[in-house]
Amino acid sequence: MNRLAAFALVSVTLSIAGCSKSPDARGSASVPSTPNASDSAVVAAALARQNVKTPKACDLVTAKEMSVILGSEVVGTPKDRSNGKTECIYQTDKPVTHSTPYADLTIDWGEAETAMNAAGFMNKHEPGIADPYQGIGDKAVAVGPTLMIQTGDDLMTIILSDVADVPGTAKKIFNIAKPRM
Repeated sequence: MNRLAAFALVSVTLSIAGCSKSPDARGSASVPSTPNASDSAVVAAALARQNVKTPKACDLVTAKEMSVILGSEVVGTPKDRSNGKTECIYQTDKPVTHSTPYADLTIDWGEAETAMNAAGFMNKHEPGIADPYQGIGDKAVAVGPTLMIQTGDDLMTIILSDVADVPGTAKKIFNIAKPRM
């Protein structure tokens, strides 16, 4: 739990650091910034990503497929956001008296580099907090129950609960979702 709290603290710190630049550094209206080729390329790439239809997490791995993977019937509940993030929560919709498998699949379009840099930063300051997770995606790290997977420019996050073989289950989810991204 301390690892998860440390990850959250570093994430918030990095977010605040990015927002804490002086108005001059952010290019306020009073200090016009001069665009350069690099700025134009970044803007063009951002606009291109906005115009591309991105699949929803619940479509990347259907509830039926996730039920087979988890070995228990689940429904997928979308938790999509307008900020370039799509999420699907897979859990049983029937009341149960015992624990049942649970999965959370999130895709942050274009955010892999930021997440991997943050994980690397955390690992430098708290060795072992972001353990390498071999064999999935371009790069992957596990921070507590959260598995962050870099796949190209995108970040896939998988959280599993009440699953016996977490690495094997995560790999199955990744292998189904990746070709559909």
